[in-house]
Amino acid sequence: KNRLLFLMTEKERRENRRITQTEVARAVNVSKHTIARWLQNEIRQYDANLVEGLCVYFDCDLNDLLYLDLS
Repeated sequence: KNRLLFLMTEKERRENRRITQTEVARAVNVSKHTIARWLQNEIRQYDANLVEGLCVYFDCDLNDLLYLDLS
């Protein structure tokens, strides 16, 4: 699973501005639909370039973005 929504919320709080799905999509060069699927945790295969782009955009480590849910 992922923590994209949490990271977006934290970035909004830090920068005191709204972060849109479109902004994130453009920053990591994917469609808004892809970001929406991430936000709904519908992604089951993770593209390395996208994961790296999200980590760079949110200035986070891989374990800040992705986690294993064993429940």
